[in-house]
Amino acid sequence: MKRLVYIICLILAVSSICAQQHYEKLKQDMQDNVTIHESSAITSLLNEKVSGTTGETKQITGYRVQIYSSNSQQTAKAEALRLEKRVLEENMEVEVHVLYTPPFWKVRLGDFRTKAEADLMKAEVIRRMPELQGDTYVVRDQITVKK
Repeated sequence: MKRLVYIICLILAVSSICAQQHYEKLKQDMQDNVTIHESSAITSLLNEKVSGTTGETKQITGYRVQIYSSNSQQTAKAEALRLEKRVLEENMEVEVHVLYTPPFWKVRLGDFRTKAEADLMKAEVIRRMPELQGDTYVVRDQITVKK
């Protein structure tokens, strides 16, 4: 009886060692042979999204920095266009939107998805053009973004 127990223990030990070696080989084979199959349409969509080449835009609710608003019929348009030119000369790398919503002329900067982004631009405008500090604030607006 002792001999039978001894033989069974020996067989279990050997099979355990063999199973461990088989598991390690199987694990190594699985790491070396990973294949991903995807449609070429998925690849092209991802490339377009990363490179931004779709060219399509859409309107969403976001934020802009307003630096001017006036309803003075005599000077508002000229002042709005002057501010647009000045911002472009400052090379602030931001979209400038001159808007006329009767009777107001407005100058707004950027197309920001978050208020935090707009706040950073507001601080930059005030740093570069301190005389606009009292007229500069963040407003919710329809912004243009790439799809």
